[in-house]
Amino acid sequence: MLAVAVLVLVAGCAGSEETTPPTTSVETPTTAEPATTTSPATTSSSPATTANASANESLPPGLNASGVEDSAVLVEAHRSALNNSSFAFRFRSNVSVGQSSQWTRQRGTVEAGKSPLVVHSDSVRNLSGGTTRVATDLWANDTTVVVQYHRQDRTELRRYNRTGGNVADETWAHLPRADLDSQVTQSWLVELALTAGDFELDRIERRDGRRVAVLRATEAVEATNLTDLNATAVVDEEGRVHSLSLTAAYEGDDRSRIHYEFELTDVGSVAVERPMWVGAALPPTTENGTTTTTVPSGDETATPTDAETTTATATTTADSR
Repeated sequence: MLAVAVLVLVAGCAGSEETTPPTTSVETPTTAEPATTTSPATTSSSPATTANASANESLPPGLNASGVEDSAVLVEAHRSALNNSSFAFRFRSNVSVGQSSQWTRQRGTVEAGKSPLVVHSDSVRNLSGGTTRVATDLWANDTTVVVQYHRQDRTELRRYNRTGGNVADETWAHLPRADLDSQVTQSWLVELALTAGDFELDRIERRDGRRVAVLRATEAVEATNLTDLNATAVVDEEGRVHSLSLTAAYEGDDRSRIHYEFELTDVGSVAVERPMWVGAALPPTTENGTTTTTVPSGDETATPTDAETTTATATTTADSR
């Protein structure tokens, strides 16, 4: 299966419309004047130490004047900054393993605290000469997740308990980690990129009034099994990753490649409304915390009958075994 193959591909590392490019201006990092002593009894820092400390303080968390110093600190800063603000994002992936491939596009809007949120995804898989397409619409608040699955012949609604962690979005299945929180923040991708590549600080610049650090990686970390790596990340002073792209090949097999792109399209001014179709998937939950409702194709807002709900729930329970 492609999902298994892709996990093997990235294990060694452990769509969207075009937007107008933001205005940028390159800055030359400044450093403080070295401290001076006023008497022999006073101990002062050396000029080099003082300059480096000042430069590092103005950089995003986890970075130093050369590049990424502590990837875990940067990942946590990114996750925390997005948790404390509303945002909108776009994501695209294109993964190929031998003759099999899958591309996925996502766009989402998320309020502060990651609740409520809406994510739209679609994905095309090419497996063994056959092509299938699936799409999902996902809405969530603090306690509930409702997913609307679109297939060729039907639309299906499923309701989950958010705390259960069992959300099954088929368009995410081929990605290294598919839990909801890491998907909407793309923290899984930040972790993957920082583990796969040796990121250096390319420059400091301003984009739309924000001071950001631009990081580049063209060499894979020696411990990984990736080659031809090319990655760029743009990080603001809070550690929020505004954009990240990663392309690489699997060592020894040019036909196996990964390409991921992530971009924040809005920060701080996003509001999320509950879609109308969510109300059709709110009967009592089953014992396993999941309720499934099949809606006839082309009638995605219809309220299901009791018979439809019972039949679809039985199908879901069988599939989960």
